[in-house]
Amino acid sequence: MNILRGYWRTLRQYWATPKGRHDSLDYGRAVLFILLTILLAYLSLYVWGGIR
Repeated sequence: MNILRGYWRTLRQYWATPKGRHDSLDYGRAVLFILLTILLAYLSLYVWGGIR
């Protein structure tokens, strides 16, 4: 369990730096775009009758 706390502490320290903050925003934006793309694909298949 101490190893997990160490990883968490290291991530928090990294996120506190300007580069870490920038990277986390980039990764969050990428995840958002991926989820929106999946949602758009699902909705388009649903509307055109591919999924019932």
